[in-house]
Amino acid sequence: MNKNRDIDLARFLAGEMSVKEEIAFRNEVESNPKQQSELNNMEKTWKYFDENPSSGNGNSSKAWGKLHRRLEADGLLEEQPAGTGSKHILPALKIAASIMLILAIGIPALYFGIIRNNENGPDQSHYSEKGVSTINLPDGSRIYLNEGAEISYPPAFNLERTVDLKGEAFFEVMSDPVNPFTVRSDKVVISVLGTSFNVKRSGLAPEVEVFVKTGKVRMSMEHSGQFITLEPGEMGRSESQNLTRLVQKDPNYMSWKTKDFKFVDAELLEVLQELEESYHVKIHPDQVELHDMKITTSYSEQSIDAILETIGAAFGLAISHREDGYYLTN
Repeated sequence: MNKNRDIDLARFLAGEMSVKEEIAFRNEVESNPKQQSELNNMEKTWKYFDENPSSGNGNSSKAWGKLHRRLEADGLLEEQPAGTGSKHILPALKIAASIMLILAIGIPALYFGIIRNNENGPDQSHYSEKGVSTINLPDGSRIYLNEGAEISYPPAFNLERTVDLKGEAFFEVMSDPVNPFTVRSDKVVISVLGTSFNVKRSGLAPEVEVFVKTGKVRMSMEHSGQFITLEPGEMGRSESQNLTRLVQKDPNYMSWKTKDFKFVDAELLEVLQELEESYHVKIHPDQVELHDMKITTSYSEQSIDAILETIGAAFGLAISHREDGYYLTN
């Protein structure tokens, strides 16, 4: 038995590690697939016991006392000052609880005997058929699905915060150090604790882009040790099984969600293409030559009709809305 390793795992599950210690612990575990699998199962188990304290899981008080005496005899618990109330030993009991789960009951029994009973049922899925859809997840996180995007996640989402994504979506993730949030898109895995970020995969292309707005995001390639850590303003991209880091300079990268636009000496043709992608409409120049037209302007949360009217007024164009989109005419 490796006592130090068990204590580290217990402190991690109990949320008693500093950020620096947690990062070092995760890096060590992720280098060993077996330990990574064990940690994932233990996180699910700890989450279950934490949320289900009275679900027939045995005489916990008796077990706590027995294990506490054993740990104290081994010198694994810090001495408590005289007169310390029960509320001051809760961290020690949390450590005792997690160590008991590891040593006394065993990971396979816990996972297959308890957790699997709560994972019945099909995955939950959401598809954004038209425009941007907002999805509120069971843990309080929120996802904005771009048109044509789809997500799916397991029924026991609070125990395993894993989402599969097709298309583009923006994530606002609730922090939970015990249960990290994971997004899978093709062969790319994005792992976070609590942050906001954008994930984009266009069509059937294997390339995946991850743009971080707040917090930190770990972007890795599945079945390989390759990963990068992204900070606010940075973007990661998967290309030919490799990850590259970029600085996002496009002011309109998130316009599909925010409907905020900024154009500086931009060609009108490119502006209309940006509007088409963000509002999911078709804009047809009807015998109008746009190549020599440029514009400097900005828009904030305006409708596509209002934006096109201002563009039409600036260039002397008439705007008409038909069944198959918008038309620009002289």
